[in-house]
Amino acid sequence: MERITVVIAVDQPNIRKYLWSLIASEPDMETVGEVNNGIDALDMVGNLHPDILILGLNASNIIEIVRKLNHHFPNTAIIVLRKNDDEEHLLEMMRSGVNIHVLKSASAAKLVNTIRELNTSKKPLISPGNRRTGGKTDLQPEQSTVDPHEILTKREFQVYCLIIGGLTNAKIADRLSISRRTVEIHRANMLRKLGLRNQYRQLVKYAIDREILSDTLQNKSEN
Repeated sequence: MERITVVIAVDQPNIRKYLWSLIASEPDMETVGEVNNGIDALDMVGNLHPDILILGLNASNIIEIVRKLNHHFPNTAIIVLRKNDDEEHLLEMMRSGVNIHVLKSASAAKLVNTIRELNTSKKPLISPGNRRTGGKTDLQPEQSTVDPHEILTKREFQVYCLIIGGLTNAKIADRLSISRRTVEIHRANMLRKLGLRNQYRQLVKYAIDREILSDTLQNKSEN
């Protein structure tokens, strides 16, 4: 069996140890290296070309590191382990268009399933996981969330996707061949149904906190 190769780039030794043990328990996965900083992550990915990079670094230059990884090693999928205090970095990464896969300190089952899915599809994934409390890495039940697919009309969801993509009302109107006033109505209805304010950051955070495939967002916005 050809194993999925993984590099772990995490600055906390206990988390690295936990991830190494978790991956070692999966017959179709193999950790080929571990590092504790971004520069070494770049070097290791360049040398080993793993299928997956698990990234959990609290570094000021993390966005630039991810950009370089995306540019030089596009075949390595990056899973970012989200911490409760790094939302600004995640939002900036999403705005800059980097290809990342976000898990909020996910459960073991969620993480290994995500690794397999990414290795199969090689498509960007924005996914919720579980919050880690008290520094623990053990499993906790996932919380249910409201699926925008279920409460928005097709057009409202298209508008939502295009807003996340950074388009203005005028550009959305042009893309969908509708009037700007119609876009404003769809936008207002979408915000009301989701219980959100008309703020880009809040809309992006909503996408981070829900299990939404970004390729699905793109396809919905184009149909």
